[in-house]
Amino acid sequence: MPGMAEPDIAIDIVPTASSMSEASSLFAPRPRLAMRTIRLIGMDAAITALAAFACFAVFEPVSRFTSPPAIIAVVSLTVSLILSFFERGLYAPAEVVSREFAWRRATAGWLQGVAIGTSIAVCAATVSGTWSMGPGAVVLFGMWLPTFLLVGYVALAGGRLLRLRVHAGPAPLNRTVIIGERAQVQDLVLRIRTSRRRGFDVIGVVEHGAPDPGHRTISGPPVVGDITVLERMIRQDAVDTVLVAMPWSAGDAMRAIVDRIAMAPVDIYIYPGMNGLNLPLRHADKAFDLPLLMACTRPIGGWGAAIKRAEDVAFSLGLLLFISPVMVTIAAVIKLTSPGPVLFRQRRLGYNNRVIEVLKFRSMYTHLSDADATVQSARGDKRVTPAGAWLRKFSLDELPQLLNVLKGEMSLVGPRPHALATTAGGLALEDAVPVYSSRHRVKPGITGWAQVNGYRGALDTVDKIVHRVNHDLYYIENWSLRFDLEILWRTAKLVFADDNAF
Repeated sequence: MPGMAEPDIAIDIVPTASSMSEASSLFAPRPRLAMRTIRLIGMDAAITALAAFACFAVFEPVSRFTSPPAIIAVVSLTVSLILSFFERGLYAPAEVVSREFAWRRATAGWLQGVAIGTSIAVCAATVSGTWSMGPGAVVLFGMWLPTFLLVGYVALAGGRLLRLRVHAGPAPLNRTVIIGERAQVQDLVLRIRTSRRRGFDVIGVVEHGAPDPGHRTISGPPVVGDITVLERMIRQDAVDTVLVAMPWSAGDAMRAIVDRIAMAPVDIYIYPGMNGLNLPLRHADKAFDLPLLMACTRPIGGWGAAIKRAEDVAFSLGLLLFISPVMVTIAAVIKLTSPGPVLFRQRRLGYNNRVIEVLKFRSMYTHLSDADATVQSARGDKRVTPAGAWLRKFSLDELPQLLNVLKGEMSLVGPRPHALATTAGGLALEDAVPVYSSRHRVKPGITGWAQVNGYRGALDTVDKIVHRVNHDLYYIENWSLRFDLEILWRTAKLVFADDNAF
């Protein structure tokens, strides 16, 4: 596979400069900030549309609200305004949580949106043949346009200022823990507190190298313990971002911290104590008015996370509706051919190392089932029922996992989850592959890049899990909707021609 050393695992999972553009993405991956951004977009769109209709009502009867020129104008102006604000960075994460209203950019975005929207409305109305010198002239060439230009802007600015007051409270948007040496930590805490942008809500600090992790030597945020406590907080989804505050001279310790926590789904930035360093920050992230260097980001963040979830829900619902007769038939066959439940529940490791119950059609005799996969299945396994062997051959036993996808525990495409007791060549998976936990930075999948490349079946050697993890990490770092669709297509073709299914 290009860019990967097999069978050697690449332990450097810190993104390169090419992936640093994630910091300036329009959408932050954390759900609280994402929902706030969606509400802000909705507020701007609603105010723009209402202001347009209100100004229209001043000059035209209400009965003409549904006339084609009015509708075309309002839709064009609203969409153009939102896109102009996107282009001006007014929906960027740092702007969404800012304490200040960006007057200049908002004004420029408003004028740009109205100008583009007006042009689009004229062209659309002319091409569609709905243009007339009656309501059309009033909408775009009469007093409506200058009135809307003023009233709409005042209403939009007023709505944003009111929003700033409503969201001025301490609700955590980006739960952040700072880990590092005392001097750098205190300096960074001060910078965050005095920053005009609410980029980070510091919920705790970890003093690296402190003799007593519970002893307070840093003023301000609470000391949460040592790095082990920090790892536990990340696994409990209590932390969104980790800021590593250490001087350049502590490079080895800094790298050790990053390597230890980078295998979890968390954003990591480095604050190397820039006060005494008089060098230009050519690769610094200025999104939060702080001199930070990006070390690692959550994979499949930004709009990609929303797209992937929409893909999962749409495909899962469609497949369940389409194959529901097949699933009912399979359930009946299982019930009639062997005693026991239709579904088999197996505990596996999922996103962020959480244990989930994966659903499958039961393919083994109930009294021989192994919920934790202490003994892996093999070709000709005597524990498998005749009906189960047929289900496994065509991977039909995996169909109930579509319900796991709808619940949000799994994705259609992702690293395949392993049972808790799974081993490779007699070794625990994390012992066999040091970066095995990096697979859990995304949701597990029903199928994956490793599976469509032939890496499925029993893990009887360490080499097999090495290849799987290599492919899984490649998928995580190179995810795209097109990549998912390719994997799904290749999976569909393998259903009838997979020699590794048994």
